[in-house]
Amino acid sequence: MVSYDENDLINNDYVNTTTKGDNPNYTAIRDRERVSKKELYEVVWFCDGFVKGYKVPKTKESFQKVEKLLRLPQISGVVMRKELIDFVAKNWNSKLV
Repeated sequence: MVSYDENDLINNDYVNTTTKGDNPNYTAIRDRERVSKKELYEVVWFCDGFVKGYKVPKTKESFQKVEKLLRLPQISGVVMRKELIDFVAKNWNSKLV
C-alpha cells in the first residue's frame, strides 16, 4: 500500500518540530489521543492513517481531502484524534471541501 508524506500535502505552513533524535514514527500515549494540526508529521501521520484505515480511495486526492477537512473552521479547536476521525468520516461525502 502506498504511503503519503509531506510532499503530498496541499499546504506548506506546518511547523516541523522534529528535532535531532526525535522519531516522528514513534507515538506516545498523548500522540495517540491528540493531533496537533500545526505539526507537519502529525498531520501527515493522521491523513495517511485515515486513508489506510477507512474505506476511501487509496489516492493522493483522498490524502489531501483529509487535510482539507482538518483545516475547516468547524473543527479548528478540536484536537482529540477520535473526534477528528469521526468528523472526517462523517463529512467525507459532504460538500464542505
